[in-house]
Amino acid sequence: MHYKIILTLLFCSVMINAVNAETINFGNSFFNKDRTNTISKVINIQNNTENTMEYSIAFTAHPSMQTSDIKITPLTDDVYDDDTKEFFSSITKDSCIQHYGETLFSLPANQKCRLHITFSPTEVKDYNEEMVITARQSNTTEIYATTKYEIKGKGIHMPDFTVLYYTDNSGENSDNKRAEYSIKWNGETAGVKSDEYAYIKILKNPESKQPLTFSLEGDKSFEIDKNLTTCKIKNNTIIEPEKEPCGIVISFKPASAGDFTSKLIFNKRILSGAKEYLLYGGASDVLDFGTVYFGGNVQKILILNSSDTDQRYSILSESKENNFRLVVLNDTNISSCITNSDETNFLLKKGQSCYLGFTFAPDRNEEFSKKVIVMSNTGERREITLKGIGVEKLQEN
Repeated sequence: MHYKIILTLLFCSVMINAVNAETINFGNSFFNKDRTNTISKVINIQNNTENTMEYSIAFTAHPSMQTSDIKITPLTDDVYDDDTKEFFSSITKDSCIQHYGETLFSLPANQKCRLHITFSPTEVKDYNEEMVITARQSNTTEIYATTKYEIKGKGIHMPDFTVLYYTDNSGENSDNKRAEYSIKWNGETAGVKSDEYAYIKILKNPESKQPLTFSLEGDKSFEIDKNLTTCKIKNNTIIEPEKEPCGIVISFKPASAGDFTSKLIFNKRILSGAKEYLLYGGASDVLDFGTVYFGGNVQKILILNSSDTDQRYSILSESKENNFRLVVLNDTNISSCITNSDETNFLLKKGQSCYLGFTFAPDRNEEFSKKVIVMSNTGERREITLKGIGVEKLQEN
């Protein structure tokens, strides 16, 4: 049995008699009507009593576990069969439930199990659910404890993929021309993940019993994006799908300005393409804010200390254009280089990185441009170009 699941596991040990509500936040996930892109999280359920306890699971926002985008499902592990040389999924012994759609399970005294929660958004929207787990002592109707979980997530649009040639088994495309197995990113911004992705389709090769493996050799700006990839990957082995094709998604995030190359190599030729794909990427230190109404807009750029020593950096400007300003980034998931907008110096320890944030708040109808220079105490120089167009927002009647 095969499941198309991308696992992002979160383990939370929960005392079932706790009264405080827990929050499970799946974050953003690309919506898909066939539910092939799934994020998973796991919580631990522990029975700390001296009696066997019966547990029931309920969702307040939907009555059916079969049709919901947020589900409770059995927890599985991949098992490798030495005879067939294939992977298959087996339900783990410590999974709280053993079948899809189950909402009841029991735990002996002082035992625990793992509850598997999946998120497969089929709409572009914010999801807010409340999951309630009720515990009762076996053979009684009296409720021993109730635990609530606030479950959040957001379905977002899948970005456009870079188009590749898909070939037949002969290696020729539909126009009878040799397929081009190279993927290029141009005009990207240094320190920012590109919003363009490369998608390589993987189909089952029934004639080959050899597992499909891959390696990514070259610059580390290219990587397999595990949040978007729909193929199941274990280490560097791709689990080839039995029926519907799955996809490998490659992302490009250059740490600095320049040209980058890498190579994606498969151990055997895939049915939808070749054994090797050449990856190219170009990036510059240009933050283009585009057209912005009078007000504000913020962009950021990555500063990475790749040297062997701690570095102190200075931020210099070639003009006094006040429509572009340094700002402190308040995102808790990233590190801001500065702690207040008046700072023009910051320290980075070796191997560490941070983000410089810039705001563009035009005060007139005009095209604006400004150059900012970031210099280290060892003479490393980085020139960042800020661009934007200010327009006046029309008043609504």
